[in-house]
Amino acid sequence: MLKKAIRTHEFIIFLILVALSLVVGIINPAFFSVSTLFDTLRASIVYFIMSFGVLPLMIAGGVDISFVAIAAMTSYTTHMFLLKLGYEGGTLLYFFIAGAMGLLAGLLMGFLVTRFNLPVFNVSLALYTMWYGFNLFFIGATANFDLPQGTVGYYARFLVTAKDPYVGQTGLHVSIIYAVVVGVFVWWLLKYTIIGRGLFAIGGNKEVAIRSGFNVNFIWMVAFALMGVLSAIAGVTQGFLSRYFNPVLFITQPLDVLAGIILGGASITGGRGTVIGTALGVLLIQIINRALILTGIPVQWQKLVVGIILVVFTSIPAIRAQRARRLRRTTEAA
Repeated sequence: MLKKAIRTHEFIIFLILVALSLVVGIINPAFFSVSTLFDTLRASIVYFIMSFGVLPLMIAGGVDISFVAIAAMTSYTTHMFLLKLGYEGGTLLYFFIAGAMGLLAGLLMGFLVTRFNLPVFNVSLALYTMWYGFNLFFIGATANFDLPQGTVGYYARFLVTAKDPYVGQTGLHVSIIYAVVVGVFVWWLLKYTIIGRGLFAIGGNKEVAIRSGFNVNFIWMVAFALMGVLSAIAGVTQGFLSRYFNPVLFITQPLDVLAGIILGGASITGGRGTVIGTALGVLLIQIINRALILTGIPVQWQKLVVGIILVVFTSIPAIRAQRARRLRRTTEAA
């Protein structure tokens, strides 16, 4: 059991996280502070939620980038709509309305993919452009900082607080609960439901999945619906954490989420991926971001470093697959 766990991709990512943290902590002891831990988790929350929504699609072999546009469209549209109504309540209605919009957006994408047998990436690219355009043309082109009275102070609602020698009072934001709940749900969906088994089957070989009796179109629709709802939740959460709503939220960041999923062990061609690996991949990117800052390395190096790591981690499975094929051929020849 232990040997099997040590050989997993997730364990390798964990070791890299530990090693990177030790190196950065030696260079700058501030990295080992409670504030760094809480800030890293806070910055990861929306990426956790979005990546957990995209993971099932990637397991099924679909590469999507529209989730960031759905997050922006649903959160900003909901905010401007409720402001126009004079809403002064809490955050719950935001999540409900945005989640419903995200569900419809996800189902629209699923319908286009399954009804017309279109590539997921092509459809997502079109909807990525369409949803951002919808925001800018119909809803508004500027960030809005007006928050309902019932949501003021949400950014400072902490689950746990602690004193830090570097920044004083710090806290772990309550929205980390959203990420944990979502992660557990997606883990359960992938591991214990027919939909989860179907996603892995479709990613492994779609034709075999169909012959095995899986309702491929229905499974795709569920995956797209889940992506839409979780993208909306992430968008609203980010709006309240940053204290403003932006019509072009996350517009440059879909690859950051996809990179976290891939670093976590998911295959871009489908058939492989885990919730734990995805969470570790997201954390690795966030720690790299902070490591560059705390060690005095220019932030511009961030993309280069993440890119190099992606090249390495996408090459490893390919090399392993080549070795397995060679070993199989040698065995068959013998």
